[in-house]
Amino acid sequence: MKVLVVTTWFPSASAPASGVFVRRDVELLRRTHEVDVLHLHPHGAVGPTDAAPGVRRLAMSTSNPVDILRASRALRAGLARYDLVHTMSPSALLPFAPLRVRIPWVHTEHWSALLDTSTVGLPARLGLGAALRLMRRPDVVVAVSSALAEHLEARLGRTVEVIPNAVDAPAQPRPRPPAGGPLRLVAVGGLIPRKGPDLAVEAVAELRRRGRDARLRWIGDGPSRAEVGALARRLGVDDVVELPGGLPPEGVAAALAESDLFLLPTSVETFGVSIAEALLSGRPVVVGANGGQRDFVAEPDGILVAERTGIAYADAVERSLELARDRSADDIAAPLRSRVSPAARAAAYDAAYRQAVLAHG
Repeated sequence: MKVLVVTTWFPSASAPASGVFVRRDVELLRRTHEVDVLHLHPHGAVGPTDAAPGVRRLAMSTSNPVDILRASRALRAGLARYDLVHTMSPSALLPFAPLRVRIPWVHTEHWSALLDTSTVGLPARLGLGAALRLMRRPDVVVAVSSALAEHLEARLGRTVEVIPNAVDAPAQPRPRPPAGGPLRLVAVGGLIPRKGPDLAVEAVAELRRRGRDARLRWIGDGPSRAEVGALARRLGVDDVVELPGGLPPEGVAAALAESDLFLLPTSVETFGVSIAEALLSGRPVVVGANGGQRDFVAEPDGILVAERTGIAYADAVERSLELARDRSADDIAAPLRSRVSPAARAAAYDAAYRQAVLAHG
């Protein structure tokens, strides 16, 4: 099948982490389909070095009607060459507003703001209604977690399929560190309030008060860096809280392999890629209870924490260590591995494409 993927999220030289999950989906779909990408990017975000086979870049400000109309014209001229169109971000729906789409249409939704509008600014919240209205038009809508699917079903009044995000994972997780050393906690996420870095620091302070040699390495950066550092100093744990900023994938993998437990007091996740990566690396996880991670985090290998206090997270860390004491890295990774395997995800997307063809008639 010849497929056109339309997205406003896709990696470029200036934003290499933007839309990595979309690029992974495209790579997966290209195993069995002929896939081109139309990347609708902000002005100035893409340069000559961003040329890639099968990827067309078109500047479009999501707040500029002229830009959106230009993208609409490009789609009107090009859609007839494809068997199916696959949109992969809410703002990618905007150019479709004036179009009559005459081929099967699948939309995949990842946007965390649909579950928690407080994570985005006023312009994005104002555009949410328009995105939801447009989301009623595709033949099939896919969400990356059951939490997001349930929310969309309630808002859209239609069935939403669930296909999990792609997750990088080692072919063989490294054995868990032997007991008896420091308690090495690792988190991967932005230093932003939604991810809960303050609660992670408070949990470390509480664990040390209880006599545990707990240490935290938070991988990721963001506007809360200074505030988190100040909190660590105030609680007297700045010497055991490390904030190295962002790391490349191999650095994240190494940090997970060296850790005893993954700790992320997030308030909400659409899916929770870093949480899934930790489990597939064979490390138990202690994370927030709200969001897509509910699909795959369960005892004995993971604990969902509803109460947002450092004490609650410290309690959960100690409980997790006890539950997973005799679990090997392979034991921890196995339950999730088959669910997010490329073969399982490819089969699910093939089924969604067949469903769209039938629905389109």
